[in-house]
Amino acid sequence: MTKIGLSGTVLLVLCSAVGFAQTGGGRGGGPLTRHQAPTDKALDFQLATLQAEFADMRAQKRITTRLLEGGTYSLNARYLAGAEAPQIHKSIIEVYFVQDGTGNLVTGGSIVDNAIRGGVERTVKAGDVVFIPPGVPHGFRDAKTLSYLNIHFGGAD
Repeated sequence: MTKIGLSGTVLLVLCSAVGFAQTGGGRGGGPLTRHQAPTDKALDFQLATLQAEFADMRAQKRITTRLLEGGTYSLNARYLAGAEAPQIHKSIIEVYFVQDGTGNLVTGGSIVDNAIRGGVERTVKAGDVVFIPPGVPHGFRDAKTLSYLNIHFGGAD
């Protein structure tokens, strides 16, 4: 998938409106939020804007920026430079759109002692798309400066 095609995919999936609320601090109080999602207009994220956001995240060592908050869904920019604790969501679906870098993603199995046991590990890289349904453990065992878009939708945990 091209990066321009990715913007179109984000538009299609979210069908959201323009808003410029900036809340949160990105540290301790939840992720920095760039936009709320009203219901009367679409919102697109230009490639240059996404690249600038990821550059800022690297410089600030910020892992997550919430690009769009819609209540039961969100679009997040994520930047990892190492491992991340595994997660499991009871009712949230996640979709990853890898923008840059590489990482070893583990999905499935079970979480034991803060690690996934019996899961499937694969290397993800720019252009890869990953779908993670509710109830599936997932996490990056290692990431080498990985930048990706993450869409959460379908419920609240």
